[in-house]
Amino acid sequence: MSALLGPSGNLICLEFPTYKDPASGGPPWALPPPVYEQLLCRPGEEVTYGEDGHVVDDRERVNKPSEAGLVRVDHWMPERTHEIGKGTDWVSIWRHTQ
Repeated sequence: MSALLGPSGNLICLEFPTYKDPASGGPPWALPPPVYEQLLCRPGEEVTYGEDGHVVDDRERVNKPSEAGLVRVDHWMPERTHEIGKGTDWVSIWRHTQ
């Protein structure tokens, strides 16, 4: 996504499903907000997962994105979404660090 996004572009993500247990499989696969943070801040780099299947929430990694990384500039729970995601879906906006 980082390579496809123009220098002044915005990546808008509907974060769904955030409520699923990673062990339940997919599709759709469990994608809580920390997964987006870990993947988008350092694209192409390995992401660490715990024994429970959840991504390890590494704040240092998120706070120091790579040159190709994206930073989250907004994050909110939408007022309207599909019935199954009500109360758990998120919308996020991402931009290049530079």
